[in-house]
Amino acid sequence: MAGSSVLSSDPAPPPMPTPSDAEASTSSSDAKGSLSGVATALRDRGAHLRLWSMVVLGLAIDLWSKDWAFHTLRQGGRRSLITNILEFQTTLNPGALFGIGAGHTEVFLIASVLALILVLWMFAQSSRRQWLLHIALGAILAGALGNMYDRVYVQLVPDHVQTAGGPAIRYYVRSTPGGEGTFVLREYPPTGETPTQSPSRLAMEFGPPRGYVRDFIKIPTRWFGGRDIWPWVFNVADMLLVGGVGILTVRLLRERRRHGDAQTVLDDAAEKT
Repeated sequence: MAGSSVLSSDPAPPPMPTPSDAEASTSSSDAKGSLSGVATALRDRGAHLRLWSMVVLGLAIDLWSKDWAFHTLRQGGRRSLITNILEFQTTLNPGALFGIGAGHTEVFLIASVLALILVLWMFAQSSRRQWLLHIALGAILAGALGNMYDRVYVQLVPDHVQTAGGPAIRYYVRSTPGGEGTFVLREYPPTGETPTQSPSRLAMEFGPPRGYVRDFIKIPTRWFGGRDIWPWVFNVADMLLVGGVGILTVRLLRERRRHGDAQTVLDDAAEKT
C-alpha cells in the first residue's frame, strides 16, 4: 500500500509537444520578434551598410558620369564606343524614363518623393538576411535621387537656332539680372565664354526655366539601315532604376511560386487525412 501511495503521488510526465504545437510556438516567437523589430533590417547595421553603400556609390557614379559626358561632348555630342552596340549621345530630357511625360517636372518630383518613401518602408519591413533586396532598394533609391537632382538643379530654357546641319534646339542657363533691363544666357554646361545678354522683354518668349534630366547612353539599333528600333537615350540612374525594379519583380514572382507550392503541399496533406 505504501508503494502504491508513493506511485500515485508522483506527478504525471508533461505531454510531449506535437509537431503542430512546435510549429505554432516557433511561428509565434518569430512573429513577436518581427513585431519587436529584432529580425528586421531597420535595426541591423549590415542591412543599412548594404543599402546606403549602394545609394552613395550609385548616386556618385550617376552624377559624375553626367557631368563628364556633358562637359566632354557638350550638347548634341556623340562618341561611338562599340560600333552598332554602344555609343554616347548627349540629350536633355524634360520627361521621365525614356522621355515619357515631357514638361511635367512637378508631377515627377512628387512621384519621386513617394517612391523614396515606399522604398524606405519596404526596407524597414524586410528581414536583415534579404541582402539582395537591400541592394535592389539601394539601386532604386540612387536612381530616383540622381534624376531628382537633375530636375531640381538643371534648370534650363530652350532656344530654337539655325545651325549648319539645320534647325536645332540649344539649352541655356538663365540668370537675372545681367544688368538693368536685361537677363543673361549661358549655354549649358557653362564655360568661360562671355554670356549673351538679352532684353528682359524676351524672357516671355523663352519662358520660365524648367528641369531637365541629362541622358547620354545610347544603344544603336539600326543594324540593317532601317528605322531605329531603340531610339531612347538614358543614363546610369535609369539603369539603376530598371535593374532594381527587375530584381524586385523576380523576387516577388519567386515568393508567389514558393507560397503556391507550399499551399499545394498543405492541400494534398489535408486530402490524405
